[in-house]
Amino acid sequence: MIKILDASAFIHGYNPSIEEGEHYTTNGIVSEVVSKEDIVKLAIEYGKLKILDPKPETIEKVVKTSIETGDTISNNDIEILALAIDLGGILYTDDYGLQNVSKKLKINYENIVAAGSKDDFVWKKICKGCKKMYPINYLDDECEVCGSQLYRKMVKNRLKKGKKFYNKKKPKKLF
Repeated sequence: MIKILDASAFIHGYNPSIEEGEHYTTNGIVSEVVSKEDIVKLAIEYGKLKILDPKPETIEKVVKTSIETGDTISNNDIEILALAIDLGGILYTDDYGLQNVSKKLKINYENIVAAGSKDDFVWKKICKGCKKMYPINYLDDECEVCGSQLYRKMVKNRLKKGKKFYNKKKPKKLF
């Protein structure tokens, strides 16, 4: 089994030297886990952890998808997602942003400690005043209705593919 390890896997105690399977990560992730440097070096020395770089075209695909979902993820996160696509492995992470983008890219993932996100989430811009919601790619930082400042918020995606969301209330009679 191919396992792709995010920084959170190492931070929460995952040790590839004592686990089954083929383990991979990126140079960027290795640079993030300074506190677990000995575990990483030993796993590399034993041949239980390999460091690879993802393909540039896969990186572009991940960047595009993270923009669509509105998730703000780091370059290291982008690379580890791209590597998971390239190798077709399971991503080990507790990072909700990575899990959200993974769902969109159909990447299998496993949690290390946290329960994991069960729902699909999307980022929206929300007005502090009137609470009007805007798509994350809305260019203005002020509400077009009341002029208040907008802020980013993760909200549950109610419009699943193939399903429609309808207001369950009956329409009022006008006459």
